[in-house]
Parts: sequence; C-alpha cells; structure tokens
Amino acid sequence: MTVMNNGLKYKLMPVANILSLIVLGLVLQIGGAYLVNAAVDLLGGSAADAASAGAKAAVEYSAYMESIRAIEPRKFAHILFVAPLIEEIVFRFLFLRAGKMVMPFWAANLVQAVLFGIYHTVMIQRVYGFIMGLMIGCVCHYCPIIYRKATGKNDFPDTLLGVAITFVLHVVINATGLFVAPLLPADIVIPLQIFIGLIMMALAAAACYMLMRQSRKENINITMEPDRK
Repeated sequence: MTVMNNGLKYKLMPVANILSLIVLGLVLQIGGAYLVNAAVDLLGGSAADAASAGAKAAVEYSAYMESIRAIEPRKFAHILFVAPLIEEIVFRFLFLRAGKMVMPFWAANLVQAVLFGIYHTVMIQRVYGFIMGLMIGCVCHYCPIIYRKATGKNDFPDTLLGVAITFVLHVVINATGLFVAPLLPADIVIPLQIFIGLIMMALAAAACYMLMRQSRKENINITMEPDRK
C-alpha cells in the first residue's frame, strides 16, 4: 500500500506542480494589475500639473497597455511564448546563474530582479517587474532543489530545470495579463484595489517563503551550490 501511495504521489506531482504555477501566475498578475491600476489612478488623479512626473508616468503606462491589448492576434505567440523564453534565458539562466557563482543566492536574485525591472521601459512597470523578478527568481532557484529531493532524479541541471519551470510561470503571467486582467472590474475604489493587490502579492510572497522553508527543511545547501554540468 505504501509503495502504491508513493507511486501515485509521484504521478500526481507534475499535475500539482503545473496547477501551482498557474495559481501563482494568476495571483501575481492579478495582484499586480490592481496595484498598478491604483498607482495610475493616484498619479494621474492627484497631479495638479499635467506635466508632472507622476502624471507622465501614468499616461505612459496607460498608453503602453493600450498598445499591448490592441496587438493583432497573430502576434500573441510573441507575447505569450517568445518574449518569456528570451527573458528567462537572459535573466534567470544567465544573470541569476552567473550571480550565484560569485555571491549568495539572495544577492544574486536581487541583482537579476533589478536588471529585470530596468529592462522594462515604462517606469511604473519597472517597479512591478522588480517585484515579480524577485519571486520568479525564488521559483527558479528553490523548485529544482525540492523536486530533486522529492523524486531523487538528477536528469537535468538545476538551472535548466528552473528555467523550464519559470518559463511556464512566465507564460501564465503574460496570458493572465493579456486575457484576464482586462476583464477585472476597473470601477472599484482605489483603497480596495490596493487591498486586493497587497493581499495577492502577500500570498505570492508567502508561496516563495514556503519554497525556501521546504528546501531548508531538507537540509540542502541552497546558497552557494554550483549547478551540475
């Protein structure tokens, strides 16, 4: 019975992991959408001078999102798959991996998240990109460690497995922003938008914290462990 239960557990693990990534992507994008919308409303609505930095940032972000949502359906593949793949290779496979070779994970993750934020051209999105980069970096680093410990499999280097996982997460995030975020109620008061956004981002942060705790619970070195060739 125990062997059967373990076998069923390992068979269900990929399904549970994919569902977890979908939920995390939805939470990150929806929570971020409400926080960003609240920031746009605050910056655009409270600026006495239309030429102020805050008002410019709000107008810039609104114009950027309109251009994204007006994109032709045949170009969806770039937003949903090509861009996430390129970004995960550059920021998680190259920058995060290189950073972990010379500094602790938390510092390497901070650096790649800053670079990921700067990479976004719109100021408001840069802040959101930084926060998202931190959480994606945690998923990229911790998930392969937990997977390897739970299954005993060493089929892929940690970095490749981590990038594959975060690519799926990134696709979910972009798909949520493209198809789900425009359907969210936009006429709710700003304090409620902030509350919803903070709750969802807190849940995402808690998920990353649980990943860290789980990997430490297994007594695995998660700070300076080099990737296997």
